[in-house]
Amino acid sequence: MTDIARLGAGPHGPTRWQQVKILFGLNALYVGFGLVMGVVNGGLPTVMRAQGMEIGSAGWLYLLYLPFGLTFLWAPFVDRNPVPWISRQLGWIAAMQGVAVSLLVIIAFAEGTALWILFALGLSVAVAIATMDIALDAQAVRSVSENWRPTAAATKLASLSAGAMLGGGAFVAMFSELGWRTVFLLVALLLTGFLAPALVLIPRDEPTGIASGSAPAAGAASLLRLLSVPALRRRLVLLTIACCVLFPASGLNRLMLVDIGVPLQEIGWLVGTLGPLSMLAISIVSIPLMQSIGLQRSLLAFMVLVFAALAALGYGYLEADRMTAIAGAVAIGAAVSGIYVVIAAKILGWAAGSQPATDYAAYYGISRFASTLATIAAAQAVSMLGWDWFYALVAAAMLAATFILYPLTGRET
Repeated sequence: MTDIARLGAGPHGPTRWQQVKILFGLNALYVGFGLVMGVVNGGLPTVMRAQGMEIGSAGWLYLLYLPFGLTFLWAPFVDRNPVPWISRQLGWIAAMQGVAVSLLVIIAFAEGTALWILFALGLSVAVAIATMDIALDAQAVRSVSENWRPTAAATKLASLSAGAMLGGGAFVAMFSELGWRTVFLLVALLLTGFLAPALVLIPRDEPTGIASGSAPAAGAASLLRLLSVPALRRRLVLLTIACCVLFPASGLNRLMLVDIGVPLQEIGWLVGTLGPLSMLAISIVSIPLMQSIGLQRSLLAFMVLVFAALAALGYGYLEADRMTAIAGAVAIGAAVSGIYVVIAAKILGWAAGSQPATDYAAYYGISRFASTLATIAAAQAVSMLGWDWFYALVAAAMLAATFILYPLTGRET
């Protein structure tokens, strides 16, 4: 019997030390994932806007984010087809991380190349890292015990925050100092280093599955299996609608800071550092919070923080108050992250079936894909409506999102 099978087969499940080691290996990879996401989501659009790109054009750079939301399309393939070395999930993780590192090295030496070529290379990096994330989430679903899911969701946020601090903070602040080549080579080097703990600490499962007879064959993995169940389909639709509110609310605020005159380095070092640090604090607080008051009340607490942050953003923009606007940008990122910790804890349970990569990618990927399109559309809307109307509309939509998410985070779901 394999290590993973032994972990799941005992009467008490994995030991505390086994779970700690597994979480450490998983979260090393989530740091790397957060690094790439930070570059795509907070780094490049901010740098290009500061260099004079129109806000609508900068919004189109979020297309690099789309592969992270389209993973549900090829997640069944990952579920069905193991890479023929290491193990089912770890094989995919190592292979895709290697592809991403290789492409980043090419990008580092491709400065001055045609923009469409650079965009294609960047999109390929995003596809590789997104595919790695499919296998990584499936590994988390398979190896994290039920009573450790809130901790796993919170530590995932902490790791993503640390990565975002590098990709959305240091990347922006150091870009003008270190230059294109050095920055991208550093990103490639960091991704290589984050793979090592996972290969050492995460137990190997067999390429054909974690335990014979424990679940239907992985070869049956299919997105249609999830969509064919009305209750699950409704859950997915509601989650997607809510995410289409959450992510535009937190994803465009750095562009607003540029518009009111906040220097690029200040955005990089303050928002790019304080934002992930606040998310790290949220990840620490969320564990005892969810354990003491439950998921639904934790959701409401984070929603209160969202509305306070929106008020700060609106005031900061209208009064050109840089520090208030920065505080609002940091706070709303932390609040939305707290909400998603609650959601992630539920998704880990929702996906704990025979096709974890497919189910997790469906819940997480479809909602992320739709919210990426919503963020791009919101950037176009800002150019027409202005930031004041944008924040007013977001506040109204966030109220609706509260009524959507509250029942989804209940024990019965």
